[in-house]
Amino acid sequence: MKDARFGIGEQIVPLKAPVDSAATDFATPYVSLKNALHATFFYYAGVVTAASDDQHIVITMEAATSAASSATEVAFAFKYRLSGATGTDTLGAIGTATSAGYSFDTSSADGKMLIIDVDPAALEAALPDASHVRMVVNIDGGGTVTLNAIWAVLDPAYPQLTQKSSS
Repeated sequence: MKDARFGIGEQIVPLKAPVDSAATDFATPYVSLKNALHATFFYYAGVVTAASDDQHIVITMEAATSAASSATEVAFAFKYRLSGATGTDTLGAIGTATSAGYSFDTSSADGKMLIIDVDPAALEAALPDASHVRMVVNIDGGGTVTLNAIWAVLDPAYPQLTQKSSS
């Protein structure tokens, strides 16, 4: 049997457990990218329902200079891919979201994953001295069920058995 890897070489950061966030906006904890070469954030939508199809879930990414919310966070543009339905291995084309974020309607979100690419070196353009990033999720008030989970995978600059903190 091959040796188990348990994510060695990657740092996995759970940010939101898979629970219902119906009509409730939220932001994840900040993730420190000080010791990361690259970061990928995953937003996974489970069952999503709303009063009408024109109600959206908007995902934005914010950069900050510390892990504490200080009202100086800055939203930034990002690259993303949207998966096909759960149980498939298809990914959409690479897209670019503005700092206003990525929006998808509730009729097409079920069982899809939004994969967001964050280059720590590019954060400086959004906010000088930025070192922390978080995902902000705005759910339309008409959302009746919005099951979702969020995590990040970092490529650490110094991989080791006990990773340097990213919180």
